[in-house]
Amino acid sequence: MNTLLPKYPDLVTPDAGIRGPVPAFHAWLIAGSMLPLFVWYVRRLNDGSDEPLGLVSLGLAVLLAWLDRRSLHASTRSRTAGALLILAAALTIPWLPPMPRALMALTGLACFYGLHRRIGLLALLLLSLPVVASLQFWAGYPMRVATAEGVVQALKIAGVVVARLGTSIAVDGRILSVDPACSGIRLLWHALVATAALASMHRLSLGKGLLLLALATVLTLPANQARALVLVVQTWQGGAESSLRHEFVGLACAALMLGLICWLAARNRRNRLTESPIAPVRSRHLALLMLAAIAGPCLALSKPDHRPPALASPAFTGFTFEGLTLPLQPLPSTPMEQAFAATFPGTLGSYGWSGQQVILRRVNTATRRLHPSRDCLRAAGYDTTESIIETHADGSHWASFTATRGAYRLRVRERIVSEANDASWTDPSAWYWDALLHPLNGPWRAETVIESS
Repeated sequence: MNTLLPKYPDLVTPDAGIRGPVPAFHAWLIAGSMLPLFVWYVRRLNDGSDEPLGLVSLGLAVLLAWLDRRSLHASTRSRTAGALLILAAALTIPWLPPMPRALMALTGLACFYGLHRRIGLLALLLLSLPVVASLQFWAGYPMRVATAEGVVQALKIAGVVVARLGTSIAVDGRILSVDPACSGIRLLWHALVATAALASMHRLSLGKGLLLLALATVLTLPANQARALVLVVQTWQGGAESSLRHEFVGLACAALMLGLICWLAARNRRNRLTESPIAPVRSRHLALLMLAAIAGPCLALSKPDHRPPALASPAFTGFTFEGLTLPLQPLPSTPMEQAFAATFPGTLGSYGWSGQQVILRRVNTATRRLHPSRDCLRAAGYDTTESIIETHADGSHWASFTATRGAYRLRVRERIVSEANDASWTDPSAWYWDALLHPLNGPWRAETVIESS
């Protein structure tokens, strides 16, 4: 009877990988170690800054891995590397932010179950993290600059007198802005998810899969430039409100891009893969995972509070808005504002003015924490419109949007101002890059005016 067992490797190591039944014991250990990250993931998807797009990528990764489970395998070395990465993600809770720890944990999970050999599956797992808001903050401004420059060059070829002013386009005496919604971040995310899914379905090798993902990233830029070009021309000619041509051009460019990627993926498809034995889960792997399952929740619960102490609100007695100096009266902080102030790298205060509210935040260095007010309002349950740029009579520029929740409707205007040279920004991503490159222009003050109607 024993001589027959080697013919059936699944019977020898039924818990050895994804092609057999999922082993309950080490699966539960991995789930326990990732519990703090799971809590962060759910909160992040529901905090208003990210749409729950990551669930689509995660669902695709699970589905494709299950459908192709017979071709996946994990070696002893990859299991060890995966367990070490999962342990490192658990042990670094006191020092690293959740995002890099989540990257380590998901990479470790992929290595442990053999998904790392398929770049498409690994990319889908990583894209399932809530990265859209972070990409918008760090990459949004550079992509908007590149989009505006592409539009300007295309119009110059057509003989139009045009110039780029940051992320804005000056044409025929008008200033047209490439706003954050036109940065192409969402198009990039969707293109990468589609490419990763195609790479997984066609079983592309690591090198070819990476090249295909890089091609999708590069092609996103001209596709977004074409869409923005049509929108700028429509706005210039006064027909942007009544035409959907720019949306059609965007969809057409995305379809052409994905068609090319689909053709390349199918052309490089691997129908046969080299089979390798599935390594069993050894005692050292279980020991590492058990340590991670114990350390993760314990460190999350006993994490020392390294947050800076809440500082006193800046004493602003007068505030200039629309050419008027408004007498501000400090308002008591709400529990949500107190929680935010505890982690904010600067000072902030909430003030009242004729039944309205002014929020002032002051920082001395470039920071991700100085994010748009839209994120906070969406986390509080408000539906928000896209921001538009307003130019007031005094020459100041403000980002303006409306937020509604039930019968409540708020009009919000905000900007960031340098206290050193009075330069101003309406987009936190643009401010971040300028503050990073010119740190001596600080401190900076974010001004938010909220009017209810």
